Amino acid sequence: MLYGAYFKRVYGFALKRLGDPAEAEDVTQEVFITLLDALPSYQGQSSLLVWIFGVTRNKVNRRFRRVRPHMESLDEEGSADCVSNDVSTEVSLDARRLLAQCQEIVETELSPLQKQIFQLKHAGSMSIRGIAGSLGKSEDAVKAQLYRIRRLLAERAPGAKALLQA
Repeated sequence: MLYGAYFKRVYGFALKRLGDPAEAEDVTQEVFITLLDALPSYQGQSSLLVWIFGVTRNKVNRRFRRVRPHMESLDEEGSADCVSNDVSTEVSLDARRLLAQCQEIVETELSPLQKQIFQLKHAGSMSIRGIAGSLGKSEDAVKAQLYRIRRLLAERAPGAKALLQA
């Protein structure tokens, strides 16, 4: 009954966050397996829908945090290079997907001032003091804007926080 009632919503949420139908299907499957295992521990402190989406959000976020295992072939010496390239390709695709999400958020959801602060800090590698001086703002105002920008990106693009801290 849970699956029939909530599958479309869970899948749609995962697809929107991940941008990959196969990944979204995997996450959706993991969510319902987790729900079946955890259903006896559901205490009803929040609505069932909120609980289900909390599990879904956690599963989606784990997809961005997980470390891809390094795999090597045991058959041939030369095939280890091919596997290593596949892993780096997956990581590269994940990074590109994340950067595209971040770029869309920066372009559509930030104010002109926030865009300028973001560009100066992350593209121009300017210090907070330098940004404040060039914009005629206090350092605290720049820090507050950067905090808001990072929080928005972390909410809308899981995995962005680690990227911005690098």
